[in-house]
Amino acid sequence: MAKCSICNSRKGKRKCKAQENFICSLCCGETRTFNKCNGCSFYKDTKSIRNYKKVPHISLYRMSNETTLQDYADVIESAICQFDRERNENLNDNIALKLVELLLDKYHFKDEKLNFSNKLEENGFVFIDQAIKEDLTSLSTEAITEILGTIYRSIHRHNLRDREYLEFIHQHVGIRVGKGARVIRNFLGEYQD
Repeated sequence: MAKCSICNSRKGKRKCKAQENFICSLCCGETRTFNKCNGCSFYKDTKSIRNYKKVPHISLYRMSNETTLQDYADVIESAICQFDRERNENLNDNIALKLVELLLDKYHFKDEKLNFSNKLEENGFVFIDQAIKEDLTSLSTEAITEILGTIYRSIHRHNLRDREYLEFIHQHVGIRVGKGARVIRNFLGEYQD
């Protein structure tokens, strides 16, 4: 078996698409890039294996005892509610989850360019991110990440059944109507314009 064409010290066991030769697994792992390796069976896009469940978050106990933290989360969740309302409440929990994941891509994973599956995701991201920029300017990126991580976990606690999470935040958080302002549904479940 031939030696690795990059380090020339270990056995080259993998046929490298970019090198057009055999390389060792160590050099394969150290030199992978999307442009060179996309489509190769050894290349895994880091975005596809992100573990959002391991993103920093705030404990339920702390969230329930610190109203300031609840207020921060309300900014984001009320923006999600408003975005949903502007779409005639036709979103589902999976879309809300995807929007939070996109925000985590920006704030936690530091992605400079985001990949939106469709215009709805892009519009939702921009809408919620604008609320964060307007109302949470005093928070660090790490603090915003913790709030988003907590919301991510909240969505999962609602089992992602159709609109369970969205209905919960419509009932308990309400819609964002402006900087620092939100409206909650009345006892009939309606928003008063």
